[in-house]
Amino acid sequence: MNLTHEYMHYRTGYGLGSCCWIRVYKGAGGDAPVVVCEALPEVGGAVTKETTGYLAAEVIRDHFPDGLPDLARPVLWIEHRPARRRGPGKYFLHTFPSYSPKLVGAGFVRRVTLGTSRREPLDPAEVAALTQAV
Repeated sequence: MNLTHEYMHYRTGYGLGSCCWIRVYKGAGGDAPVVVCEALPEVGGAVTKETTGYLAAEVIRDHFPDGLPDLARPVLWIEHRPARRRGPGKYFLHTFPSYSPKLVGAGFVRRVTLGTSRREPLDPAEVAALTQAV
C-alpha cells in the first residue's frame, strides 16, 4: 500500500461537527484502497457512526472520482480512536450499506452519505498489515 493523501479534515453543520486526521492508502490494481480516519478529540473530533457515513462519502467523492474497484467491500474504512493515556488505542473496520455516495438532506443543506455504518473491532497488527508499504 502507498500512502497517497494525508490531511486534517474538518466539517461543521447541524450537530455534525468533526475534526479528524485522514490517511488514504492505494494499492495495486484490484486491491481495495484503505482509508484510516483518526479521531482528534482534543480539537473537537467526535466521530460517530452517523458522521462516518458523511465523512466516508466525502472522501470517496474527492479522492476516487473514477470510482472504486468492483469488490464486495471496495474501500476498507478504518476508524482509529487513540488511547486516552497510553497504548495504540482502538481500531474499527466500518462496513456501509452502499459505497456509492448519495445526496441527502432538504433545503440548502444537502450532503452526501454512504449511510450508517456497521463496525467491527480490528487488532492493531491487522491495521499494520493492511497499511504497510510493499
